[in-house]
Amino acid sequence: MIKINFLAILLGGLLSAQTTFTLVKDINPGQSNSAPSNFMVFNNKMYFSATYSPTGSVTGTELWESDGTEAGTRIVADISPGLSSSSPTNLYNFGGRLYFIAALPVNGTNTSGVLMSYNNDEGLKTVSTTAKFASNFLISNNKLYFKATNSTVTPNTQRLYTLDDSLQPVIVDDNVNVMFVGNVGQQIIANGQYKTATNPTWYQLFSMNTNTLDLLKTINPSGTAYPQNFYYSPALGKSFFSANGGNGQELWMSDGTVTGTIEVKDINTATATAGSGVANFTEYNGKIYFSASDGATSGAELWVTDGTEQGTKMLKDILPGSTGSFPEKLVVFKNKLYFLLNNSGGVRQLWESDGTESGTKLLSSLPAAFGLAMYNDNLYVSARVNASDQIGVELYKVNLPDETLAINNISTSKVNVYPNPSKGAIIISNMTSGTFELLDTTGRLIKAGNFENSKVDLNSKAGNYILKVTSKDKKTHASNKVIIQ
Repeated sequence: MIKINFLAILLGGLLSAQTTFTLVKDINPGQSNSAPSNFMVFNNKMYFSATYSPTGSVTGTELWESDGTEAGTRIVADISPGLSSSSPTNLYNFGGRLYFIAALPVNGTNTSGVLMSYNNDEGLKTVSTTAKFASNFLISNNKLYFKATNSTVTPNTQRLYTLDDSLQPVIVDDNVNVMFVGNVGQQIIANGQYKTATNPTWYQLFSMNTNTLDLLKTINPSGTAYPQNFYYSPALGKSFFSANGGNGQELWMSDGTVTGTIEVKDINTATATAGSGVANFTEYNGKIYFSASDGATSGAELWVTDGTEQGTKMLKDILPGSTGSFPEKLVVFKNKLYFLLNNSGGVRQLWESDGTESGTKLLSSLPAAFGLAMYNDNLYVSARVNASDQIGVELYKVNLPDETLAINNISTSKVNVYPNPSKGAIIISNMTSGTFELLDTTGRLIKAGNFENSKVDLNSKAGNYILKVTSKDKKTHASNKVIIQ
């Protein structure tokens, strides 16, 4: 493995402790991207799609697996041989099989959206070439459900499917058009509309009763509600989603009943029908975190809700102003929330949050990053971690620091160090005495001790370092990059 150490210097006065990245494997050698995506843990391994072009030939984007080691990271199969790509997506683990959709030759024609399965015993199997583009996989009462296109009719229709006893897709209810599927516990809910409706494009909230989809609630009586982004919270016992009740796509939740399906909060009140664009739901410590924009003071930022209007608020305005930071790929790992920012001055950023504004901080700026995954008690990122290296977007293990510091949030006064660069003697403003730690850019402790009279004598060899200082009363902390000449 190649280990790349990467010091993240925060913009706007924030600094994180050293976050490093270990390359799992240069799947697509050189500067070309393998761009791993669509992660799913199955059979004690991590599966994903990645692009591979060995020695100038082209394999394309295919199914890969990894046990977190270079030797254990390999292509499962070249499903669509030659120049074509199978481009596996929507990977889902159910019943001892990995299900996904892919493109492959069918009767001599390259066909997209084919439902496939894989395991070690059976290998790759084509499940269906007619129930195409399956998505929104979920399990209810030990059965697999999903939305797919019924390609046997013209025009094609979107239906709710399940697998029968022979593991073949069957339509649950052929009378309802379905665009998205979710659940409230074992109860299936959906964005649907009766195919015989006066206006079949006005999608509302449906639920499944036995094998029938019925209207649960007309969220928008005068137009399409189009509920989407369903996310079930076990802690709150509700499904959260976005829907248009006439005021644009806003935050809704449902307990599976008519009266329990309500708008949580109209976040964007600046424009009557614009909506806040809520998305990217993830549960963390009994609350739901998501991205949304209030349409006035901020763009898409990180929000949190406890299921009440009063308890729904923006956690942090990460990128102040109307453009927004667009947090996405939210995952919970070792009791912290991690996510990527999609709009940060031409680069991507990896952030961490403990659920507080002050504890929401930058870990690393990355030239490119496309996904986060958890596997075998480790956090992984699909990224390019250094703009000057010769490696494209690949799979890395994230080596998180033991602590991170947000200077502006945890310091009670502004702390500066000077001269910087220096010959080793450094003055610390606004801090008379306390303790210090000097670390190199890999996070290795070089020196530690006490200081008095606002002066630290580092007496170290020339180089770039991180100096951490803590006041004697332990109320003020700061970290600064220092250069010793």
